[in-house]
Amino acid sequence: MVDSDWASALEILKGFQGEIFYEEPLSKHTSFKIGAAAAAVVFPKNLADLGILRDFTLKHHAPLFILGLGSNILAPDSRFPYLVMKTTKLSSGANKPAELLNGVIRTDASLSVAAFLRTAASSGWDGFDFLSGIPGTLGGVVAMNGGTHLGETSDRLLSVQTFSFALNGGLREYTADALKMSYRKNHFLGPAEIVVSATWKYEAGDPAAIREKLDLLFRRRKETQPLDYPSCGSVFKNPRDSGLRAWEVIEKLGLRGHRIGGAQFAEKHPNWILNLGSARAVDVVGLIELAKRRARDELGIEIQEEVKILSSKLV
Repeated sequence: MVDSDWASALEILKGFQGEIFYEEPLSKHTSFKIGAAAAAVVFPKNLADLGILRDFTLKHHAPLFILGLGSNILAPDSRFPYLVMKTTKLSSGANKPAELLNGVIRTDASLSVAAFLRTAASSGWDGFDFLSGIPGTLGGVVAMNGGTHLGETSDRLLSVQTFSFALNGGLREYTADALKMSYRKNHFLGPAEIVVSATWKYEAGDPAAIREKLDLLFRRRKETQPLDYPSCGSVFKNPRDSGLRAWEVIEKLGLRGHRIGGAQFAEKHPNWILNLGSARAVDVVGLIELAKRRARDELGIEIQEEVKILSSKLV
C-alpha cells in the first residue's frame, strides 16, 4: 500500500512518458536479488521526463534514489520509502545509444557495459578491455570510475553530460579538465546528479581481433569468478599501502567459503559474496562487517566495501 502524499501525487503525474510501479520489490532490480519493496520505481524515457521528475520531487519533497542496473547495490530487507528512479530505459535523445561522432565515441549512460563492448568489438573500437567483466551501465562506471587490473574509466573518458535534480539543476557538461576522479570515485558529480551521456577516446582496431580478445577475457573470468549465483561482484576495494589485494585479505582471515544465513564468501573468489538463494541483506552485511572487523583487529588493515548498502530509514 502506497501511503505517502508524494506517492499519491505521483499517480496523477502529467506529461511523464516513462513507466511507474508501486510497491515494487527491489530484489527484481539488483544483481544480488535481495531487497524489499520500494514505495515506487519509475523508469524515465527521455530528458523531458527527467525535468518532470525534478519538478515533482522538489514540489512534493519526495525522497529520490537513483538506480542503474543495481549491480553495486544491497537493498534493505524492509520497505524502502523512496522514489527510486531507474535509468536503464533513459535515452539522451541521440540517434543511437553508442555512435562515433567527430572522431570520438558518444554513448548513452543507460547502455549496459556488456552491450557497449559488443558494439565496440563489431565497430573496431579498441581500448576498452578494462571494462570486461564489469556489470552495470556506462553511467555507473563513470560515477564510480569503474575498472579492473587492466585500467579504469578515467583512462578513456573525455566528457560527461549530466542532469542535476537540484533546485537550479538541469543539463550540465563536464569537459576533460573538470573530470576529477580517483580510485573508484568521481569528484565532480553532485549528490542529486546523474550521468546522461559521455564521450570516449578509442584506438582503431580489427573487429575480429577485438572480439577474440574480449572472448578470452570472458573465458578467464568464468574460470576465476563465481558467476552461477547472484552477487554484486567484488565486495571490497583493494586496500591501499597494504601490499595485499582485497581477496588476499579475506583469504588470510580464513573466510573463504564462510557463510552467514544464505550469504557466503565465494570459494572460487573470496572477494565475492554470493546469494545462495535465501540470503537477506542482514546476512550480507554480517559478512562485510565480520571481514572489516577482523582485518582491522588481526591484520591492521582497513578494508572498505564497494557495494552501496541502502537503509530503510529516510536520511
